[in-house]
Amino acid sequence: MPRNEMGMQLDRNGYCGSLLFGHDAHWCYLCGRHCRTERHEIFGGANRQKSKELGLWVHLCEECHRTGDRAVHRNGEVSRSLKQKAQAIAQEFYHWPVEVFRAKFGKSYL
Repeated sequence: MPRNEMGMQLDRNGYCGSLLFGHDAHWCYLCGRHCRTERHEIFGGANRQKSKELGLWVHLCEECHRTGDRAVHRNGEVSRSLKQKAQAIAQEFYHWPVEVFRAKFGKSYL
């Protein structure tokens, strides 16, 4: 199986296990509902692949992901908050100073 730059195993779709604990594939990370979920890469666009490979993704219900008023793709405040949390967790987990995070993702969200 392939591994990311930190040596962690990736699944067949290129995902490392999520670093944002407290959820699984049938629980929405944001609202906590048990339902059908979708994967959300926290840092999208040019950083989507890095999000997948470094475990910076969560499971979200459709409403929290795309359709609701507080959906991460519709509400900048919710998206920013999730990015801040993911950055803090990544820096702690990978022992990165903010400069390393900024070099990888283009900016700091903290």
